[in-house]
Amino acid sequence: MTIDSGGAYSIRGFNYQKAVIAQIAINNFNVDNFYIIVENQEDIVVFFSEKNFHLQVKGQKLSINSLIKVPKNKNSILYKLLNKEEKVDYYKVVTLDTFSKKDIKDLSESSCNIFDNFVYDYSEKQKEEFLKCLQQENLFSGDEKKIQNELDKTKIVFSNFKNDLSQAELILLGYMTKKGITMDDYAGINALNELFRQIDLKSEQKASIHNKNVIESKKITHKELKNIFSLCSIITKLPKLRMNFLESLVEDELLSKKERRDIELKFYMLNSKLRNLRKDILARIADSDFYIEELESYGFSFIHSIYQKLCDNFQADIYAVLIDIVSEKFLERNK
Repeated sequence: MTIDSGGAYSIRGFNYQKAVIAQIAINNFNVDNFYIIVENQEDIVVFFSEKNFHLQVKGQKLSINSLIKVPKNKNSILYKLLNKEEKVDYYKVVTLDTFSKKDIKDLSESSCNIFDNFVYDYSEKQKEEFLKCLQQENLFSGDEKKIQNELDKTKIVFSNFKNDLSQAELILLGYMTKKGITMDDYAGINALNELFRQIDLKSEQKASIHNKNVIESKKITHKELKNIFSLCSIITKLPKLRMNFLESLVEDELLSKKERRDIELKFYMLNSKLRNLRKDILARIADSDFYIEELESYGFSFIHSIYQKLCDNFQADIYAVLIDIVSEKFLERNK
């Protein structure tokens, strides 16, 4: 995975649903066999401790009435949540903390493995309203016992951020710190951007519970999440390592002090004007690991020998990109 080593200072493609998925991912990425299936941006399946949780994520104000409202020629939110072919252990509606105050007072505090707070059970009175609605919509052919059994698995979760980028960004970065992910804000934003990109890619795959290959392509796995968040520590260390390599090249008299200053200035352009140059250099080097092994064996002179194969005359931008590539690969190899 290539590190985006500059320029992105806010979450790309933000929406509330992706923020909720990110929260679940951050909370649970260290759990063995944990994974998320992004069916679409509202429907999410989470597998945790051999149990599967089906979630509907709604970034608008809800109430008991809005959950059971049946629009013309459509089904209620509750019907769509429970109408699943596969066996489901728990159903959740995840929404803003703007749930109807009248309905909130009838909820009772509960718990859920994949969330750390703000989880509630519906009251028996509320479940009765749900039951009537689902019987009218003919869910499970109106089988009251079956509907009641599925209703007993339902909970509602309120997120502690609103449908607002700046607030969600700070809270998600806070969760990352709480989970011991080493980062600065910049590295954290890069990790969130990569996670959001993965969510987008997975949601674009057409869902089919009968096609195992499609299901696999829609998973965000425990291993993938660990790789995404491990990038934080790499990105945090990257600027310092670049400078260490640069200083060592000067100490070995492979670069002059003036050349060092010119290269250092180019480091600030790595993510914008020099992005295409990076692709070109990677293609010309071809094997992205061989020079790391040589670096560990022969020291910084090997960086200079690679540079000499790339360029006859001194060009600060090429040298800066090369040091950046070597620094990144060195950290990935030794993380």
